[in-house]
Amino acid sequence: MPLILRIDDSSNRPMFRQIMDQIMSLVDRKALKPGDRLPSTRNMADRLSVNRSTVYKAYQELWALGYVDSTPGSYSTVRPRPKIAGEGPATTPGRIDWSMRVTPASEELLQAYEAEQALMPEPVSMDSEMINFIPLAPDSRLFPVEAFRKSMNHVLTDKGTDLLEYGDPLGYKPLRQYISERMRLHQIRISPDEIMITTGAQNALELLAKLLTGPGDAIILETPTYSRALSVFRLSNVRLVNAPMNGDGMDLDALEKRLSVRRPALIYTMPNFHNPTGITTDQGHRERLLRICDRYRVPLVEDGFEEEMKYFGKAVLPIKSMDHGKIVIYIGTFSKVLFPGLRIGWIAADREVIERLRPIQRALILSGNQVDQAALDRFCRQGHYDRHIQRIHRIYRKRMTTALDAMATEFSGKHVDWSRPAGGYTIWVRLKRWDGDEQLMVKKMTEHGVGVLPGSTHFYGDPGGIYFRLSIANLDEQQIQEGINRIARCLDTMNRGRRTGKKQVS
Repeated sequence: MPLILRIDDSSNRPMFRQIMDQIMSLVDRKALKPGDRLPSTRNMADRLSVNRSTVYKAYQELWALGYVDSTPGSYSTVRPRPKIAGEGPATTPGRIDWSMRVTPASEELLQAYEAEQALMPEPVSMDSEMINFIPLAPDSRLFPVEAFRKSMNHVLTDKGTDLLEYGDPLGYKPLRQYISERMRLHQIRISPDEIMITTGAQNALELLAKLLTGPGDAIILETPTYSRALSVFRLSNVRLVNAPMNGDGMDLDALEKRLSVRRPALIYTMPNFHNPTGITTDQGHRERLLRICDRYRVPLVEDGFEEEMKYFGKAVLPIKSMDHGKIVIYIGTFSKVLFPGLRIGWIAADREVIERLRPIQRALILSGNQVDQAALDRFCRQGHYDRHIQRIHRIYRKRMTTALDAMATEFSGKHVDWSRPAGGYTIWVRLKRWDGDEQLMVKKMTEHGVGVLPGSTHFYGDPGGIYFRLSIANLDEQQIQEGINRIARCLDTMNRGRRTGKKQVS
C-alpha cells in the first residue's frame, strides 16, 4: 500500500513532527502493520518535497519512540508495539499486592488518613455558601505578593546563577543570619551556625525524628496535638505516649509520672497558641517543664509555629530563651504568618545538633531552594515582613475578638465549652451533653452550612469526648459572625434531639 502523507506549509508545527504524527497515527490505527517497510529517506523526501534530513530526523524520533526498527544501510520497518500500560480497565489488579509490601507504619498512616477524610464534610457541600472553619493556612487575600515578587526578581537578577546551584544543606546563610537576629526579639540568643533552614515545620519534625528516634523509641506529646506531627511520628516507627492537657497546657504531673516509667527519645510541645486548643502556657509552666526535661536529660522540641501571632496580654518568653542546658530544640516557620506555599521553616538548636542534622538533610534533599530563601531574606530585610506582621495583627485581633464575642453570646446555654486563645487562629470546642457520634456532628454542621474540623484528628487514641476545632485563618469578621450563628443554630437542633430522647446515630 503506498504511503500517502501531506505536509501543511502553513502550519506552525515542524515538518518532521508532521511526518511523525501521520506515521504514528497510521501505526496506532493499524493501517501500517508490524514488518511494513517505510520508504527510504531519499524517496520520502522527494515525495514530500522536503529536505532529506527532515525525513531522517522524523525516522530517528520514531525509532526512539519504539514505532520503527532501523538498521544503517537498510529500510526502516514498523516494529511490533507492546500494549501501552494503562489502556486496560482501571479495575484490573496489579501483579503486586502493595498492602503486603508497604511498611506497617505507612499502612497505619494510610488508615488514619482515610479515617480523617471520612469525617470531613463532603467536598460538594464546600461551595460558596459554606462557611469553612477548617483551613489553618493564612488568608491568601492578605498575601503581600507584589512585594515578594519584587524581592524574587531582585535576587534572580543580582545572584541568579549562584542561587540556582546546589546550596548548603543548612540553608542560605544570610537568611539564617536574619532569623538569628529576629529570634533575639524573643530573647533567644543563638548564632546563624545554630540554625538550619528546613522545608517548613514538617520537614523539621521529620529531620528530628530521624536524628533522635529509632524503632520502638517513645515520644511524649500533648494530647490533643498537631495532627501532622502525629503523621510524621507514625512514619518513624516510634511509640507515642500521650500527656493529657488541662486548661494550663500539658499536665506536668502526668508528664513526670510517664518519665519515671520510661525515658522517651524526645518530648514535643506547643506552648504558644497550641494547635488545636489555642492554649498559651504561662511563664511558670514553661519553667517547670524545662526543669523536668533538664532533670531527666530529655530533648524538648518546642514548636513555635505561631510565635509572632499574639493579640492579647503580655508576651511569654519561649522556653528556648531560658535554655541554659541546650536541651531545647526550637522549630519556627514562615508558613503560618506569610506564605504557606513558600515552605520555609527552621530549627534552632545546639550547634552539635545542627551539625548532625546537616548530613541527614543532605541525604534527603541535598539542599533547600536557595532562590526562595534568598528572596525571603531580601523581603524581610526590606521591612516587608515587619509591615506584614503589623497588618495581620490588626486584622486577626479583630477576627479573634469577633469570634470569641459571638461565641460568648450565641453559645450560652448550649452545653459546650471552648478555649479563649490569646493569639493564633484556633479555638477548641467540646460538646458536653451530646450522645451522638462525631460523624453525625460533622454531618449536622454541614447541613447548617458550616465546616468544622473533627477533634479526633488531633488525638492518638480515644479522644474521650466529642470535640471540634474552629480556625479563623481564612474568614473575615462577617463570615465569622455568621458562621458562629450557624453553629449555634446547629447546637440548638442537636440539643432538641437529645431532649426528645431520639437516638443520635450517623
